Amino acid sequence: MPAEVARRQPRMPIEVRRRQVLDVALGLIAEHGYGAVTMEAVAREANLAKPVVYNAYPGREALLSALLEREERRAFRTLAEAIRPADGDPAAALLAWLRRVAEAIAADPDAWRLMLLPAGGTPDVVRRRVEQGRAVALEQTRLFTRSLLAQRPELGALDEELTAHALLAACEQAAKLMIADPERYPPERLVQYAENLLRVLTLVETQGARPDYPIIGDAPQP
Repeated sequence: MPAEVARRQPRMPIEVRRRQVLDVALGLIAEHGYGAVTMEAVAREANLAKPVVYNAYPGREALLSALLEREERRAFRTLAEAIRPADGDPAAALLAWLRRVAEAIAADPDAWRLMLLPAGGTPDVVRRRVEQGRAVALEQTRLFTRSLLAQRPELGALDEELTAHALLAACEQAAKLMIADPERYPPERLVQYAENLLRVLTLVETQGARPDYPIIGDAPQP
C-alpha cells in the first residue's frame, strides 16, 4: 500500500500502536523467521509509515526485545497458572501441568515458537531471553521432580538433578513436535505418553516387570 495511504490511518495511543507493531512482527517471524523482521518490513506489513514504527520502537533490537518480553510474560503466566494442587499427588499435578501447558501451546503456537524453535541466525537478544526463560522453566521442573521423588519412594533410585533436566528436555521436544506437526502430535497424545511413562517407571522400580494392565496406545496382542 502506498505510504500516503498508510499515513492516513487514524492516530492511535502509543500503547495500542506498539501492540499492533508487535503483532505484525510476531506474524513475520512465524511465517519467515527472525531475518524477515526489519523496521521497513514491519511498516510495510502493518501499512504504516516508517516514522510511525520508529516512534513505537527506536530499532529492531528494541522491537524484538519487547516482543520476547511480552510473549515470555504470557508464557510464564500460563506456566504459573498451570501449577495447581492435585490432591497432594505430585504425579497427578505434573500431568495436569503438562496438559494445561500443552493446550496453551496448541492454542497459540506462534507465540511459543519464539522461545522453543529459535532458528539459526537468531539475534543475540533473543538467545539471551530464551535462556533466561529456560532457567525459570527448569526451576519449576526441579520443584515438581523433588516433590515427586519425595512422595514416591519407589522412584528413589532416580537422580533428582538429572531427572529434572531430562524432564525439561522431554517437555521441550514434545512442545516442538506440537508446533511443527500439530495434527500428528495433539496435546492428548503427549499427555497420555507422559502418564504411561510414569506408570511404567513406577512399576519397573518396584517390581522390575511390565504391568499386567494395558498401556494406552499399546497394539492389541494376538
